[in-house]
Formats: sequence, C-alpha cells, structure tokens
Amino acid sequence: MHAYEKAIADALNDIADKEIYFHPSEIMSLPDTLACKVIGTLLSWACQPTNIMPITIARNRLKQFPVEWVSPKIKQTVFSFIDITDYWDFRRLLELCDLISIDLLKWAVTLGADSTDPDIIEAVDDFNEYIIRKSVPNSDLS
Repeated sequence: MHAYEKAIADALNDIADKEIYFHPSEIMSLPDTLACKVIGTLLSWACQPTNIMPITIARNRLKQFPVEWVSPKIKQTVFSFIDITDYWDFRRLLELCDLISIDLLKWAVTLGADSTDPDIIEAVDDFNEYIIRKSVPNSDLS
C-alpha cells in the first residue's frame, strides 16, 4: 500500500475505530455523524493536496459509493472540510463532483457563482461551459 493510501486508510479507520477503508458498505452503515466525518475526510484528501496521488486515491474512494448516498454527504460536509473560497480547493471540488454526477457538479458550480475571486469565476465559467458541452448529445466539443 502506498504511503498516501495508508495515511488515508488510517484516517478513515481511526474515525470509525475499526477497519473500514476497504469496506464501503461498512462506511455506509456507520451512524450518520461518523459517515459524514469519513466523507468529509475523503473530501479533504480529494481537494486540498497538491500531489495528484492522494487526490486520486480519495476520488476513487468517493466514486465507489452510490451517487444517491454520497452526494448528500458531500453537500453536508463540504463547508466544514474544505475552503470553497480557495481556488485550488474549489476547482478540485468541481473535478470530483464531475466524477460522481452531473447534478452534483451543477450544485458545486453554484457555490462559486457569487465569488469575486477571478480564479474562482474562471473555474465557474469553465465548468458551466463544460456542463453545456456535456449536455449536447453527440457533441464533438466534449
């Protein structure tokens, strides 16, 4: 196991006080407060590092959950676990949401809609254009 994956696994296992990293069904059966803490921790790992390895590991973990279960958890935890006013975190959030569902991505884009930060405005514009291209059937633009 890679050192980043071990760090993420240890963090999740510590939250649950048992081995859950490789068991998404056990994570989903945790009490809501613990499940949210697990998802929030994964969200932090998926959005804050500057190294692609932990970002990818956390994204892959989050993608393993059913959309209807993980999307509300992300919405519930995002403000406590990442800084959406930080350009880096915000763009990583948009990338993550795109991997999970278009509806989650549309929601996440709205989080930056009122920003005055030019980098966040750029991310909002980029992803709004992407959403439009993605919604056009058989588009050569996507």
